[in-house]
Amino acid sequence: MKKLLFNNIGYKLLAIILAVLLWLVVVNITDYTVTVKIEDIPVEQLNSDALEELDQIYDVVKGDTVDIYVKGRRSVVSNLNAKNFYAYADLSQMSITNSVQINVVARNKNIEDEIDIEYVDNIMQLSLEDKVTEQFPVKVKTDGEPANNYAVGESFATPNIITIEGPKSAVEKITDVVVEVSINGARESITATGTILLLDAYGEQIKNDKIVLSQTEADVNVNIYPIKTIDVIVNIKGTPADGYGISEIVYQPQSVDIAGDEDVIKNVESIEINDISVSGLDESLQTTVNLNEYIPDGVVVAQSNPEIAITVDIEKLTSKKINISSTDITFTGKKSNYDYDIETTDNIIVEVSGLENIISELDVDAISPKVDCSDLTIGSHIMEIEFKEIDGVKYSVTGVVTVTVQNKNTEE
Repeated sequence: MKKLLFNNIGYKLLAIILAVLLWLVVVNITDYTVTVKIEDIPVEQLNSDALEELDQIYDVVKGDTVDIYVKGRRSVVSNLNAKNFYAYADLSQMSITNSVQINVVARNKNIEDEIDIEYVDNIMQLSLEDKVTEQFPVKVKTDGEPANNYAVGESFATPNIITIEGPKSAVEKITDVVVEVSINGARESITATGTILLLDAYGEQIKNDKIVLSQTEADVNVNIYPIKTIDVIVNIKGTPADGYGISEIVYQPQSVDIAGDEDVIKNVESIEINDISVSGLDESLQTTVNLNEYIPDGVVVAQSNPEIAITVDIEKLTSKKINISSTDITFTGKKSNYDYDIETTDNIIVEVSGLENIISELDVDAISPKVDCSDLTIGSHIMEIEFKEIDGVKYSVTGVVTVTVQNKNTEE
């Protein structure tokens, strides 16, 4: 047996060596070394609190995922994908250029020993900003329209102020903090809970995972009131500068819709504006006022624009002179047992002054000169002439008139 085992030993060893070499050749042919690219491996950010302690907030400019080349036997490498690898960046090791090295390891230790890893780009680039904290009022933003003859009254959110923390550039873009609620077809007040939204100057929603809100939801109350139409009355106070007068007062709208509890608005008949002053003015006045400032508590103007536009036209006054004869003067307050005559008229001239459009049309008939005789007794009396009252017209008289009163029996 021993002789048989060692017989031709050289050939037998050669055969074994050839078999091993053949096996190696076959293995290398069927399980050869390959290199594959694996993309988009998520990079975990470690020790981010190191930056937060500096009151800074970071954002990843580049490197939130990493691509690698993996080299190894085909049987090992061909089935690998991004889930087989763990990538991380230690933010506490950030350089002065705000960059951090990315490291990638295989999740399976056995696989790690079988492969070589090369990086396409293993640098994470960060941007740093100061962290700021600000408070913002929470506003209610309504969507839709209430039912006909109803309007939106006061609305408020709870909480009405929240604290927002985040990167300075992002927080500075916040213009409004709102909670949206639908009021479409509503006939009564609404209570709801909504998500707090951040809006920029264009009304677009701001979404940034670095922004932290002290509260993400708010309770909302929106009052829905019935509508009533009332008149708007404008009263001007004061007097324009000497030599000037008010020619016209124009304002729009002259009526508005108000809304409020029915028990409140039933007692409101008009809105009166009494504080528009023209004192000392020598030119026209144009102004707008908010009608909400002139209505009782619990009542609102039920239209999108609560303002009224007021124009007070102020013009320079003019004057002219009108001659008056005795036949132009009428007597008032006469007694039936007396006769009344104008004894003398001494060149009576009346100067009328006022706005051009009024003064230009005045004549003796329009101003109706008259003498009040109700208190006169028999005899001669120097009397003042009275004139018809015309808005904005002033009279100045030169000369006097003498009226004689006689008993009718005397004449007979």
